[in-house]
Amino acid sequence: MYAPTVTTFADRAAAEAASIRRSPIGFFVGAMLAGAYIGIAMILALSTADALPAGVRPLVMGATFGLGLILTVFAGGELFTGYVMYLGFGLMRRTVSWADATLLMVVVWVGNLVGALLLSAIYIAGGGGAVFANAATMFNAYAAHKVEADAVALIARAALCNWLVCLAIWTAARVQGDSAKCIVMAWVLLAFVAAGFEHSVANMTALTLGLFAPGETITMVGIVRNLALVTLGNIAGGLLFVVGAYGLAAKTDAEPVRG
Repeated sequence: MYAPTVTTFADRAAAEAASIRRSPIGFFVGAMLAGAYIGIAMILALSTADALPAGVRPLVMGATFGLGLILTVFAGGELFTGYVMYLGFGLMRRTVSWADATLLMVVVWVGNLVGALLLSAIYIAGGGGAVFANAATMFNAYAAHKVEADAVALIARAALCNWLVCLAIWTAARVQGDSAKCIVMAWVLLAFVAAGFEHSVANMTALTLGLFAPGETITMVGIVRNLALVTLGNIAGGLLFVVGAYGLAAKTDAEPVRG
C-alpha cells in the first residue's frame, strides 16, 4: 500500500541526482523557477487578503497559495521542501548517496532563493502592487511577525508546514487524474497557510518584499534568522513526519510473490 509510493520518490531522487550531473545550469534554472512560482503564489495571497477583515485573511491566503505548488508540479520546477521528501526516501532506499543529497539540497535551496529574489526585484520595480500600496494595514505586521517570532515557535511551525507540503505531494502521487492532483494539493496547502505555518521558500519572497515595503522595520539579520530556523524546521518536519512515518508504514506491505 505504501511501498510503491516510497519507491516512486526514491527513484525520483536518483533521477534528480542524474539531472544535476547532466546539466547543472539547467537544474539551477529549474530551482529558480520553483522559487519564483512559490513567490508568485505568495504575492497573490497577500494581494487578495490585504483589504479583507483579519478573521477572513488566513482562509483567503490559504485558498490562493496552492497556485505555487500546482505551477511547480505541472509546469516543472525544483522545490526545496519537496526535495526533503524525495531525498529522504532516496537515502532510505539507497538510491542516492549522502554527497548527492547534500549537493541537491544546497543547490535547490540557493536556486529557490535566487528565483524568489529575482521575482521580488521585478515586483518592487513595478511599484509593489497592492502589497506595498496598503502595507501599513496588514503586510508590515505580517512580515514583522515572522522575524520577531521565538526560535522554537518558528522551528515548530516550519516542521508542521513541511509535513503538510510533503503530504500534498505524497497524496497527489497517489491519486489519478490531473484535476484530482490539483484539488488535493490546493486543499492541503490551504491548511498550512491558514494555520500560519512557516515555509522557507515562501518566506524568501515575503521577507524580501518586507525589507523594502513602505514603513517596514524588519532587518536583514531578522530575515537571515527566519530563513535559517524555518529551513531547519522544514527539513525536520519532512523527514520525521513523512519520510520516517511512511518509511515505517511501508514495512507493513506484503512482500511481492516471486515465481
